Amino acid sequence: MQPTIIKKEAFQAIGISITTNNELEMSSAGKIPHLWNQYFQEQITNQIPNKTTQTETLALYSNYESDETGRYTYTIGVPVSTVIDTPENMTSFTIPAATYAVFTTRKGPLSEIIAEAWQDIWNWSKENKRTFTTDFELYDERAFDPNDAQVDIYIALA
Repeated sequence: MQPTIIKKEAFQAIGISITTNNELEMSSAGKIPHLWNQYFQEQITNQIPNKTTQTETLALYSNYESDETGRYTYTIGVPVSTVIDTPENMTSFTIPAATYAVFTTRKGPLSEIIAEAWQDIWNWSKENKRTFTTDFELYDERAFDPNDAQVDIYIALA
């Protein structure tokens, strides 16, 4: 899977967050599936003010402790025009302007395509410099059907 290289301006997002690491997420004790369940069950997107889109959800990886082996913050949310009025139970932040390698998954079940794409990204990372600042998965109208979805994954480059 070869990425497309793009520059993206800074933007803001609001969502719900956890702190985790990849070792935990590859076990049955992973926290990310529970966060997605909470996001949908509590209809978090409907509680976020100042949304800039109705069709995009982001899964953001930020506050990296080190590299893919360390702890990081995982946030599910949406892009917003301002972080003013962030609800108390949510996290807000600014994603800095950056150059990204954008990986587009194949179409398929979300549970398969995301894991596959990250394996490709980790292999690709052995020869390419990541910044480990903020990376994100973009879920748009192509991901509405979780059994036949396609997602873009943005990896910040050094």
